[in-house]
Amino acid sequence: MQAHPLARLAAAVAIAAALAFSGGADAATAEAPASPPVPDTGTLAKVRDRGVLLCGVNEESGFAQRDASGRYVSLRADLCRAVAAAVLADGEAVTFVPLFSAARFKALAEGEIDVLLGGATWTLARESAFGIHFTGTNFFEGQGFIAHRNLGYRSLADVERAVVCVIAETTTVENLRAWIRSTGKDVKPVELVTSDGAWNAFLAHNCDLMTNDLAGMVMALRDRTPDPDDFVVFPDVISREPLSPAVRNNDPQWEAIIRFTVNAVILAEAKGVTAAAARARQETDDPEVRRLLGLDPGIGAPVGLDDDWARRIIAAVGHYGEIFDRNLGAGSRYKMERGLNALWTDGGLLYPLPIR
Repeated sequence: MQAHPLARLAAAVAIAAALAFSGGADAATAEAPASPPVPDTGTLAKVRDRGVLLCGVNEESGFAQRDASGRYVSLRADLCRAVAAAVLADGEAVTFVPLFSAARFKALAEGEIDVLLGGATWTLARESAFGIHFTGTNFFEGQGFIAHRNLGYRSLADVERAVVCVIAETTTVENLRAWIRSTGKDVKPVELVTSDGAWNAFLAHNCDLMTNDLAGMVMALRDRTPDPDDFVVFPDVISREPLSPAVRNNDPQWEAIIRFTVNAVILAEAKGVTAAAARARQETDDPEVRRLLGLDPGIGAPVGLDDDWARRIIAAVGHYGEIFDRNLGAGSRYKMERGLNALWTDGGLLYPLPIR
């Protein structure tokens, strides 16, 4: 007897649900066959035609600083190089575009840059209003404060009345206003258009306090002052600032490339694949390491890349731990602890997506 059409539909739904919730490697193998290679379209095609990546970075000290030769050296600069290595097979094929906070989203939306790696906080309002998408947190931050030591302040609890330097048109201003409202303290924000302007005003004692993302401020303080001991870094953090690359919201192929470029360096650290190991490209039985090293075919095709894209990234800049150490950690003058930017296995928040 032939089943009723509704019965057949119910059976099909039940089978689909079972497959969807089965999880794990078995479910992955039951998915549809791999998509054919995606042709060069949109941003990827433009970058390849141009032969250089236009990477937007902020103009703050520390995260977008230059060495004696004028070469950008920072965590964000290295992530720009990672993208160039993936899509152009040359980590140095990057033009860095320094941007003020107020101009960065407009520059991205209007195509002046291909990707923004300028320390932007991922928020709902920004993603919904500016025609952009954030691709995934690459640095976990929080807003803090620095004071002139001679004022006697050691934390926000000591502050009853103060003038605070802050960069205009940032989430930093919004967080500061919210904190002032919630505490009732007599604190007056002085908004400056640029990071340089805010720091110059603070160092000239036109402000009692400086507020911004904490790690960036600590770096800037060391870069800008002959004696950082003249200042006090408060222990207080008043916000969560997940910093993420941003792209235009009309190019899912490019968005996926940026997302998985950052993810590749995080996964490489989790798997112990260093820059040296990527260059050596030794055989391994670990499936994810094989994909990172381009030993198994097909992983780059769905986003228009070849099989060697992730290996080139790691060979060019190293894994996330190497990038952090070189620019911010023990191998740098900042000696910064990993904190929230450690792998999840070490008490941090970095957790790589599967590359498969």
